[in-house]
Amino acid sequence: MNLEFVACEVFRETPNVTFFAADVAGTNGSDVVIHQGRAISPPDIDGSEQYYVHRNQIDHNLVIQGTRTFHLLNPEWDEPNHLVFLNRKMGALKIPQNTFHRSISGPLGSIVLNQAIRGEEFDAKKEFSPVNIFSRNDLLAIKIIKPIIWCWSYGRILRKKDSGLRTVDIEKDLLRLVA
Repeated sequence: MNLEFVACEVFRETPNVTFFAADVAGTNGSDVVIHQGRAISPPDIDGSEQYYVHRNQIDHNLVIQGTRTFHLLNPEWDEPNHLVFLNRKMGALKIPQNTFHRSISGPLGSIVLNQAIRGEEFDAKKEFSPVNIFSRNDLLAIKIIKPIIWCWSYGRILRKKDSGLRTVDIEKDLLRLVA
């Protein structure tokens, strides 16, 4: 399973200014998601992780400011567990329909622009209703698999298949930072 990142065209960069195109072809919805400081979306409930899953929307998340870690779980993928340490240089992360996902912002918070492709059946009340991981045995089984890790390094997107770390260990470290 290879994730897709939609590149952003940088028009100009100077010492304190970056000017770039943020459009994703075919989108029909734009959402801005602001995390003030360290935050988790959707938030945990009583220590249980929650995930969003969109049945009628494809996300394209572009970090405008800060960093955001996305955790993606998809039982239909041959590699069902991914952690993406997303920054602006990586472009917009495409999150396909039926992919369970959550995000954790970096230490200074983050601003993300999500350019969505919304289907005719899109209903915000249904699309943004969190799923508790403990209600899904398939997700719990996926969570213990070592994740594919995506990050920006040496001027390009790196995909690391075997990090030697389990998702639960990585997320515990991230959540300690959030607390």
